[in-house]
Amino acid sequence: DARSHMAADISQLDAIIGKFLDYARPGNANLQNVSLREVIDACLFGFQNRTDLRINLELSNDLAVLGDAVELGRVITNLLENALRYGKSVDTGVAMVDIAAKARDKWVLIRLRDHGIGVSEAQLNNLTTPFYRGEAARTAANGAGLGLAIVERTIARMGGTFALSNAASGGLSANIQLRRAGTG
Repeated sequence: DARSHMAADISQLDAIIGKFLDYARPGNANLQNVSLREVIDACLFGFQNRTDLRINLELSNDLAVLGDAVELGRVITNLLENALRYGKSVDTGVAMVDIAAKARDKWVLIRLRDHGIGVSEAQLNNLTTPFYRGEAARTAANGAGLGLAIVERTIARMGGTFALSNAASGGLSANIQLRRAGTG
């Protein structure tokens, strides 16, 4: 029993060190034309057997962004994990997540929104601050408070923007803007 607890602790420390390294990664990403649908489908594959997650996907198959496929996949996966951890319905215990993307001029707007309780306006502005953990996150023992800071920095390295907002009908919305592939 002690060994399994030690192994779990080591695994958690390894994950936290990985988060620190992700946050500290310098420079710009290697930008290429990336199929948004392929990246999101690959991310969703890892969640397909979850009974506590329902995804509503709204994006065309031909939408492409200028980005780094691996980094963008890590961003989407991180946001899905957060929605799964903090965006579950109090009544059902299921996280309902909407993922939508649309092209607008030279940009692609991506929104990943859960239908949980959202966060207070005071917390909203701090969620991308390194090592900040919101009220809901403080009850969980794992995590370093770097996930959303890494997301923001990764999107910035790809020349995009990242913002969080509370959805009018409830839940937290992660909003990403990346340059549309082929628009110069």
